[in-house]
Amino acid sequence: RGNSSDVMWATRIEEVVYMLVTWSIIAFLISALCWIVGDALIVGFRTPDRNTYGEFIDLMGNDAYAFYTRIDEPRLRWGALVANYSIPLMLAGLYAHWVLLRGSPVGTVGVLLLGIGFSLSPLAHASFYPLALASERAHTAHQAYVAARAASSGKEDSEGPDPAALEHARRLYRFLMQAWCPAIGLTALGWLLVCIALGSGATAFPRWSLLLTPPVQALPWYALTRLPYPGKPLLDGALFNIVNLVWAIAFLALMSHNPLT
Repeated sequence: RGNSSDVMWATRIEEVVYMLVTWSIIAFLISALCWIVGDALIVGFRTPDRNTYGEFIDLMGNDAYAFYTRIDEPRLRWGALVANYSIPLMLAGLYAHWVLLRGSPVGTVGVLLLGIGFSLSPLAHASFYPLALASERAHTAHQAYVAARAASSGKEDSEGPDPAALEHARRLYRFLMQAWCPAIGLTALGWLLVCIALGSGATAFPRWSLLLTPPVQALPWYALTRLPYPGKPLLDGALFNIVNLVWAIAFLALMSHNPLT
């Protein structure tokens, strides 16, 4: 009876773990979809035309500000929030990755780094919202300067653009980069360690499954988003989360042949 009970209990535990892993990766998939929507709303804009915005770009020193010369505030707000509110689902998705990679010290560190990177990502993503508002203000100040210069027959002694508006936008851009780089860097390093663990054969998935991970999938999907597609350029800035979605789908498919318990 003891052995039978132990077997039943072990089987039950395996079933529960399998169920939790399944829901975990589904949560990751849903979060990836939310982040794709968020990226499309907040950064899915065409590259600014230098013929139109060249002077403003030169003034600011970067074309990032010229993406937001005319903003749709509700679109930007929801682009920031829809991704931000879904980050608990992405973090929940790490459970499935831990179960997959717990036999590999390298993979376990990779999951830890992913958790840190994912936790930092909402701040980096949402930072585009205040940058957009400040960029619109800076562009308005520049347009006022151009109009004043034209009214004074192009004299260079006309008052320049509002320096406070320009510096406000520049400060927010610096903040965005200081938030964005650590989040992306730690996430990329985490995925690299996951690839190493998968390639080493230390997991239940086959070695070739590393070909479906975000770092490897990034190159072909980057090429695909450069091609024409309906709604372009909405997905041009969503590469990182498109490959997360591809990996989530692949993870579910691999699980059907290689159950995780």
